[in-house]
Amino acid sequence: MASSSSNGVLFALFLFAVNLAAPHLAATIGSSSPAFLSGACNTVAGDSGGVITAAFCTNSLSSDGRSLNASSYSDLTIVAIDLLTSNATSTKSKIDTLLQNATTATKQCLQSCQAAYAGVLQAQTGVFYNVQAGRFPEAMSALEKSAGSVEKCEDGFGKSNVKPLLTAEDDDAFRLAKLAALLLHQEH
Repeated sequence: MASSSSNGVLFALFLFAVNLAAPHLAATIGSSSPAFLSGACNTVAGDSGGVITAAFCTNSLSSDGRSLNASSYSDLTIVAIDLLTSNATSTKSKIDTLLQNATTATKQCLQSCQAAYAGVLQAQTGVFYNVQAGRFPEAMSALEKSAGSVEKCEDGFGKSNVKPLLTAEDDDAFRLAKLAALLLHQEH
């Protein structure tokens, strides 16, 4: 056990040293560094009109190690797309479970959300390929549509006077779709 805690301390010290050296390394190795991620998130947050914070961007994207090696906004977009896909997949599964014991009004809201998340998942493959092919306007349009679908899902609970059951998931999906679109906007 002592070995693993000393390894953890060594790793923390290594990360601290890397963070201190990051600005200097970025200048010498190009834009592929944690500093690129931080700068990209600050730019996107500034352009988002308050929808995306730099903290949300950084925390979300840095949860996937690929973001630390990103050298372009489209690299970060791929990470955001994968995070959105993961969110939509787990939310759709949660909806399937919630539907089993739902009242009629709640069931209608959940079925609407189920369709919204199915649409998000269906669009993801096309979004990914459009990003890979450099067709950023098409990808941005699909991401904005996904964000709108998820927003309608959440709004449906309020309009039906039903307790919202997916607020956290809807918020994350909405912001991840917006984040991906904003990252592509920077690339475009």
